[in-house]
Amino acid sequence: MGYYAFMENIQLENQNIFFAGRGDKIDKSELEKYLLQKGSVLVNSINEATIIIQGKFTPIHLEDTIYELSKKQIQIIQIEKLEEEFSSNLDIDSILMAIKISKDNDRLIKLLSNNFFSDDIFVKLLKLYDFKNDDIYDSDDNRDVCTKIVERFCSLIETNHNIQYAPIGVYYTALETTNSNLLDVIYNMPNYTISAKNAQEDQPLSLKEVVALNPNSSKITQLQILKNSKINELKFLALNESINLMIQKKLFEKNIEEISLSLIKANNYDDSFIDGFLNNQNLKKEFLKKANLSLELFNKLYKDIDDINAVYLSSNLSLDEGMINKLFEKNIDNANINLLKNKNCSKVKIEEFLKLQDKIYNISIAHNTTLPTQLYLYLFSLDDYDVNLSLAQNISTPKEVLKSLAALNDRYINESLCANISTPINILLQYQYDGGLKNIISNNDSFREFTRKMVGM
Repeated sequence: MGYYAFMENIQLENQNIFFAGRGDKIDKSELEKYLLQKGSVLVNSINEATIIIQGKFTPIHLEDTIYELSKKQIQIIQIEKLEEEFSSNLDIDSILMAIKISKDNDRLIKLLSNNFFSDDIFVKLLKLYDFKNDDIYDSDDNRDVCTKIVERFCSLIETNHNIQYAPIGVYYTALETTNSNLLDVIYNMPNYTISAKNAQEDQPLSLKEVVALNPNSSKITQLQILKNSKINELKFLALNESINLMIQKKLFEKNIEEISLSLIKANNYDDSFIDGFLNNQNLKKEFLKKANLSLELFNKLYKDIDDINAVYLSSNLSLDEGMINKLFEKNIDNANINLLKNKNCSKVKIEEFLKLQDKIYNISIAHNTTLPTQLYLYLFSLDDYDVNLSLAQNISTPKEVLKSLAALNDRYINESLCANISTPINILLQYQYDGGLKNIISNNDSFREFTRKMVGM
């Protein structure tokens, strides 16, 4: 290929163009229109050409001819160079208008395959594509378009090249993209739903739910979700960390328990909602557990609190040391268990409860992630199976203790160690060939990161 001439700026005016092979990004009809605009024409004979465009799959019998003509200073241009210039100079507004009028999906699909277009242009084109009410992968055309979406916007393609060929690729694209215009288009595509079999709590199952949850979704789409009033979509919109107060109020005013629960979980509420939450026992329970507590709010909740609600409040992770000590004054066993797990629980209280030599309290303390190293060592020294199980789950348990736990070779402790992101890699490697543990290890973020680095090497 070294004999071809490459020009920084292709001079196409008043040129006779011979096109050998075919284009990858441009239809021949598009190319003819572009060349006519530039004041040049396509010729049928290579001998009439002043410029030769070297396309894909140039016939073998033309290769020698092109080589000989290149020695006569005939300009040879690779198709990629022309495609790049074509793409950067295309009057996209005219193209969009023409496709709107003609509804030419074939032309649109070809344009969507053009990697030289910016993301903005791609999304403008995608907005015009008609899925014909089929599922996103039910036709060859739909599949081709969705493949291009994933290729362009989904980072997972770097580690899983096959994801572009599966509907789940569009799901992951919607989950991670920051492009609000793309999310607008995906929301209006035919819906796609994943299996609920292995779904985690509050995991969106459909494309529309993913868009509702994505903090980059536009206010226009968020208002459209409100207008459509589908409870599952509203639930995930309520979990969206970017929604403004106006949308929060509209969701709260729907007075639907499931939606209000989502507002509470995401802390997407104004102080004016709180009394409404507290008047419903299910909402109150969740609010006590999830509220981001200020001293003023804690005092409001603590005043006249009964034992059951005190237990719910004791599991709130935003409790500070003073609030924790206040709840300890009630001396409710189930509340004490929760408080001892809290990272803000004072070491004085921890040691006070350790002195009681109570198995249940010891198990709770073993879950605390902010203990001094000597306390983790002390808990392990108790040689209590249930305490050891808690230590195996705790991401702050010192590595020396985790190694000692692995040496016990107990099935349930091993399962906990395999799920623990702090378990040393050399221990996880020992378990990876155990069929019962392999799936647990595969979901361990530390092990997955280790695997990615190894693959990269």
